[in-house]
Amino acid sequence: MKHRFTTIIMALAGLGVALATHANAVTLTYNFLENGSNAGLGATSIFTEGGFSLTANGFLTAGGPTGLYAKSLGVGETGLGTTSDPSGDHEIVTTNFVQLTLPTSPPSTFGMVLLASVQQGEQAKVYFTTTPGTLIGATLIGTVTNSDGSITVPAGDQTGFIDITAGVANVLLEGATITTSVPDGGSTIALLGVALGGIEGVRRMLRARKA
Repeated sequence: MKHRFTTIIMALAGLGVALATHANAVTLTYNFLENGSNAGLGATSIFTEGGFSLTANGFLTAGGPTGLYAKSLGVGETGLGTTSDPSGDHEIVTTNFVQLTLPTSPPSTFGMVLLASVQQGEQAKVYFTTTPGTLIGATLIGTVTNSDGSITVPAGDQTGFIDITAGVANVLLEGATITTSVPDGGSTIALLGVALGGIEGVRRMLRARKA
């Protein structure tokens, strides 16, 4: 009988651990207008969706920071650009880039980046790197040419940074998606309480039998 109670305790404990770590996967989409529109955001801006934050930094390809700009002028002309676009369009150009820091906590998967304002003859390039503030040594993971599109971030490129720059002319970072895990709310907590209560009940029964 003692072994039976021990087995019950172990099963309930296992259930408690499983419930405590249980979470639902959700996909978050950033449009980079979370901190304002048609406005400068400084060299660093943190964008938050669903309580989950994504950090963006603006850099010059020659070195040093540059300002980020949240542009919102309709379809195809909305997204994250820079303040150092010589054309005055506030977009990402060949002499600068936007760097996204891939989040590490909570565990997440960076899905894709969406590019906008990529018109005929223009080009956007997306890189992965583990070095902040520079394109030197970065690995090209995708190119978007002549029309708006998206680049999927490979599963092996999830720890580091994603860099977006223009290969030709100027472009915008329209959006990004991240899949992460969040607690599923009160149901898990309630069930965890049941499991813990069951463990305590079994312990009391064992103590009563020994008395």
